[in-house]
Amino acid sequence: MPSQTFFNLSEEKKERLIAGAMKEFSAKSLNDASISNIVKNSKISRGSFYQYFEDKKDLYFYLIGKFRYNYRQLMFKSFKEKEGDFFEGYKVFGEKYIKYIMESEKFGFFENMYLHMNYQINQEARVDFDHSRQQGSSLPDGKRIIDVVDRSQLKVQTEEELIDILRYILSMLNDTIMEGFWKELTVKETQQLFVKRLSWFTYGIKNTEEKEA
Repeated sequence: MPSQTFFNLSEEKKERLIAGAMKEFSAKSLNDASISNIVKNSKISRGSFYQYFEDKKDLYFYLIGKFRYNYRQLMFKSFKEKEGDFFEGYKVFGEKYIKYIMESEKFGFFENMYLHMNYQINQEARVDFDHSRQQGSSLPDGKRIIDVVDRSQLKVQTEEELIDILRYILSMLNDTIMEGFWKELTVKETQQLFVKRLSWFTYGIKNTEEKEA
């Protein structure tokens, strides 16, 4: 996390540093990015950089937290919109989330993030859901995603099982976005790929129709 010194900066200085970092991370992965370029882009000294952040990784994850869409709020609204229907709720959420990420003005940043840091993104999702399991809520206002999902449709016995399912599909969604960037798919193609995988997960892949004798 940034130091208090960073948060004490004027908004103009903070935005200049953020813009300088975004320029570098949009062009390069975290491993390839250079602190020298970041401080040059931001017009600050290298010494000042280390007063604000421990290293480039510290800055990078601050930016992820700052710019990544709050998927939990979107997930809650999507399930509520579809009256708790599991497939339709997650379908709406996935399509909107994919559109946000892949049409963002920060496209280069998100592209590098998904192509090079997808494991870390999925680990963050795990931490978020584990926190909601422990605290009983995954949203600041105390609302819970699991309370707007119609569990009567699902073969789940406990809240913990439902959280595991939601987390698993979120990882699948992140993997699909990564594949969309990697294969240079359109937003619509990426959405269709996710919905297909969601359908496989929800309804199964086995053909249940009886074969004619």
